[in-house]
Amino acid sequence: MKWFCILIFHFFFSVCFSQSLEVLKQSTYKHDYFVTEMQYIEDVGDTSKLQFMATVKISGEHHNTLLEHWYNLIKAKAKTLGANLYFIENFSEDENTSSITVKMYFTGVNYMHENKKKNNKNRIFIFNQSRAQNDTAYFYLNQKRIEFDAKKYYSIATEPYKLYNITLTTKRSKRQNHSFPKDAASVFYILPSGKKNVNDVTNTQSGINISIGKNKPIEVNYDLGRFLMEIYK
Repeated sequence: MKWFCILIFHFFFSVCFSQSLEVLKQSTYKHDYFVTEMQYIEDVGDTSKLQFMATVKISGEHHNTLLEHWYNLIKAKAKTLGANLYFIENFSEDENTSSITVKMYFTGVNYMHENKKKNNKNRIFIFNQSRAQNDTAYFYLNQKRIEFDAKKYYSIATEPYKLYNITLTTKRSKRQNHSFPKDAASVFYILPSGKKNVNDVTNTQSGINISIGKNKPIEVNYDLGRFLMEIYK
């Protein structure tokens, strides 16, 4: 059953969510390192210490598709180009299409370590799965309904060790509790479209997976959340 759903999912994307990835510019620089991770450049104002690798553009009909699928396309392309750092130079969209221009770089482990130290901390970010203008984005924070613009994220500045319960209904869920120590990495949630979808799509290190019957906010890893911050801002 699981593999059947995954096959249906891939067919669904290939038919409904066509997109193209174009390399606009590519460096002649080569290296022998095997790229295993990719990070968003936290300080995009200074890339002088980085080796430029390529500028790529993804565009296509989105039909309010999950833009985190495009993150996986960027991640896969970066690996083939030998890049381990990136930032979004431009994002644009209209009613039916989206376009993302991404600049990719390569650096050593020391810079990667320093870049990770600059990761966003002590916040909860909420993204709505659908970016339709007529869609109502809402969730419940400690049983209080919060509404926000579906095309932007909702950010919660947390206090150390205070309890934050993020749910889709007024019913409190212990599984949806968050409490932060000082200087903890921020967390990211996607609210499933329609709030009662049977099939939710979530991101893991190996790509996008389907989870069946989870009527709750979908928590995603920092890397995907950081990407979405640039889309929903």
